[in-house]
Amino acid sequence: MVSMLNWTDDMLVHIDEIDDQHRNLFLLINRLIIHKRNQGRREELMDLIRVLVAFAQTHFRTEDHHMAETSYPLAMVHSKEHLKFTERIKEFATDYEKGVEDLSDKMLSFLRVWWTTHVAGSDKKFATYLRNEGYIP
Repeated sequence: MVSMLNWTDDMLVHIDEIDDQHRNLFLLINRLIIHKRNQGRREELMDLIRVLVAFAQTHFRTEDHHMAETSYPLAMVHSKEHLKFTERIKEFATDYEKGVEDLSDKMLSFLRVWWTTHVAGSDKKFATYLRNEGYIP
């Protein structure tokens, strides 16, 4: 069973818009975890996955906008991480729709690891760059 994501202050990038989006993404992932624990209906899970994908894409556009405005030198690498995430989560959704039974645990583990790693690594680097450049969105 995948454990819940716990938001802690050490995950803050100290850019309110991005921190708020990260918190909401963690909440969405926790909703998926709770749904799995409660053995919710497949249709409801698919709806939650669609919401997560849409919100993640909105978040990625937000970061892409800030990276473009500041000519962030690692923008291409960062954006590729976003693209890989989107492709992988869509693969999970497609497989789940086909009836792969263990998909939920694999997907939830992927989400948990990817988001905590991405926020702690790439997003922190990006936020540090923004602050060092004096950029305040």
